[in-house]
Amino acid sequence: MRQDLQLLQGAIDTHSHTSPSLFPRVCDNVEYARAAAAAGMRAVVFKFHHGDTSGRIPIVRQIVGDEIEVYGGITLNNPVGGFNPFAVDTAIRMGAKIVWMPTLSAKNHLEKLGAPHFPGQKQVGKVRLQEKPLTIFADDKRRKILPEVRTICRLIAGAGICLSTGHLDPGEVRALIKLAKNEGVKNIIVQHPEYIVDATIEEQIEFARMGAFIEHLAIFCFTHWGAYPTKKDGPPNSVIEQVKMIRAVGPGRTILATDLGQIHNSPPWEGLRVFIQLLLEHSIKPAEIDAMIRRNPAKILGLRAAPRKKSK
Repeated sequence: MRQDLQLLQGAIDTHSHTSPSLFPRVCDNVEYARAAAAAGMRAVVFKFHHGDTSGRIPIVRQIVGDEIEVYGGITLNNPVGGFNPFAVDTAIRMGAKIVWMPTLSAKNHLEKLGAPHFPGQKQVGKVRLQEKPLTIFADDKRRKILPEVRTICRLIAGAGICLSTGHLDPGEVRALIKLAKNEGVKNIIVQHPEYIVDATIEEQIEFARMGAFIEHLAIFCFTHWGAYPTKKDGPPNSVIEQVKMIRAVGPGRTILATDLGQIHNSPPWEGLRVFIQLLLEHSIKPAEIDAMIRRNPAKILGLRAAPRKKSK
């Protein structure tokens, strides 16, 4: 078997976007689950910027059976009330594996990209809603963290699930990791530090040393960013830049996922294969990819260890 295809066997995608969604998507939950299973992947996690995907999971499992493991989580944007412990508690009770801090509603996101600019953010009704910029800090000067954020960390710790830092800025990420660790959260992902978060390599190394995993995504291997303009030149559309960050942090503290599902990009299962192939071509070793795409994602999701598959 070709090396890229072999490494895809048993892979786990912890960050994918499928329909139903307010954004147009290239596939729905069942389509991705079936395609990922056919490609030999082990598990996928569905993300929804506007809510919780945990309630979808029993239906998807009923349809696809035990072909593949499927999981959901909740994103703490304004549609769920932002930092809403009740929403987090409900998601946990429904089986959520990841709680994402604010993305589209994050103060950092709104300051850098504005709103609404994504197709799914544009309001269609007569009643116009104003986005509330969400930050974990109750006071920018004192940098005191909101009590709701502490409660959410305690809920995550108690459930033994994963916290993702979303689109918070580096200062928020640093404070959140420290708080989460103090509250007993074991597994933390720093979401795409090279885009919107804009964390330097030095900051990524710092976050990893604090106990977080650094996430890098297949989406940045694709050049179709014209539909989503930013105030900057956009993310580094070069696997070379991602390799630099992976090398600096180390595969032991890195997770690879897709963030794919957009209709102008390759579907997630194919995008992940392309990502693997590009990393191989830039001297990332198969054993390193194995750690970042199988072992580390399994750890943060609390899954049993899978037998390591050797590359041919």
